[in-house]
Amino acid sequence: MKKTALIIGLTLVFLALIDLSVHAVLRHAEASGRLGSLVAFFEYGRSVPGKLARWQDNPTLRGNLFDVSWRSAILDESVSKFADGSADNSPTIRSYGMSFVNNIIKRAVEKRPGLISDSHAGPGAPPNFTYALFQDDRQNRRPGDIVVLGILSSSVPAMAALSNRTWVFEQPAPFTYPVYWPEGEGLRRVEPLINSADAQRALSDNPTLQAAWRDQLASEDLFHAYSTFGGRALDASPFLRLVRRSVGTSHVAKTEAEILAGTHYPYDTVLRRMVSEFARTAREEDQIPIVMLIQSRDPRDADILAITRPVLEAENIAYLATAEHFDPRDASGFLPDGHYRPRVDDLFADRFLDLIP
Repeated sequence: MKKTALIIGLTLVFLALIDLSVHAVLRHAEASGRLGSLVAFFEYGRSVPGKLARWQDNPTLRGNLFDVSWRSAILDESVSKFADGSADNSPTIRSYGMSFVNNIIKRAVEKRPGLISDSHAGPGAPPNFTYALFQDDRQNRRPGDIVVLGILSSSVPAMAALSNRTWVFEQPAPFTYPVYWPEGEGLRRVEPLINSADAQRALSDNPTLQAAWRDQLASEDLFHAYSTFGGRALDASPFLRLVRRSVGTSHVAKTEAEILAGTHYPYDTVLRRMVSEFARTAREEDQIPIVMLIQSRDPRDADILAITRPVLEAENIAYLATAEHFDPRDASGFLPDGHYRPRVDDLFADRFLDLIP
C-alpha cells in the first residue's frame, strides 16, 4: 500500500513538473514571438474571463477580439456615414449581417457600380445581433433604401445567447446583443447590461455591475456555464487548459443540439417573428426589405429557409436563400474557413441583383 501511494505521489510530482516546464516554455515562446501556433493551441482552453482579461491588458496579442463588433461602435459609425452622405439621396443598400452577407453585396456592387452600400456586421453574427442592429439603426435609413437582414444558419442556436463570449468558447469575442422571446404577437427584447467595449473594460472597477452582469448571463444566456467561466485560477496550468478546452467545447455543442431540438428556446417562432417585423418596419418607412438566408455547410444546422418560408411567402417578402442556388452539402463551393468561394458568391450576387428594382 505504501509503495502504491509512493508511486502515485511521484507520478503526480512528475506531472506537475512537466506542467510547470510547459508553462515556462509557453511564456518564453509568447514573449519572444515564437511558436505562435503552439501558444494559441494552449490558449484556446483558457477560461473566458481569463481570455478577456489577457486581451484587455495586452491589446496587441495575436487573435485579440476584445474590440470587435460592439453594436455601439457600429451604430456610431453608421450615424457618421449617414451624416456624411446627407447630400446624396440615392437609395442605399443598408445590410445587417456578417461576412457572408458582406461578400455577396460586395460582389453585387462590383457588378453594378452605381449601387451604394453600407454594411453593419459581426463575425458569425447570430440573428439577434443582426435584427437588433436593424432596429437600432432606424434613424440612419431613408425612404427608398434597400434593407437587408442576414440570417446565418450556423449561428441560429446563439439566439439564446447574450454574447459571442458564451457560445464561441475558443475565441470568445465579448461583443453583446439582446435575446428575444415571444410575447403576445410580437417579441420581448432582453437587453444585455454591457453594450460597449468601454463598459466591458470598466467592469473590473465596478464589482456591483460585475456581479449583476454575471447574474444576467447565468439567468438569460443558455450557454453560460461554470465549465467555461469558472475556476480562472486553473488557467495557470497548460494541462488543465487542455482539459477545459475539451469540456468547454463539449458543453457548447451539447447546448446547441438541445436548442436545435426545440429544448429551452423557441428559435423557430422567434425567427419567423423577426422576419415579419423586419419587413413590416421597413415597409412602413418606404424601404425595400430583403431577407438573406445563408445556409452554411454543416448538415446539423437549422434549415432556415424551411423555418421562415411560411412568413416569407404569406407576406410576400423578397428573399435570397443560398440553399436554393447552391447545395450547401457540395464541399466544392466552400473555402477551408467555411465561407463560400468567390464563384459561388458571384452566383448569389446575381440573384440578389434580380431582387433590386
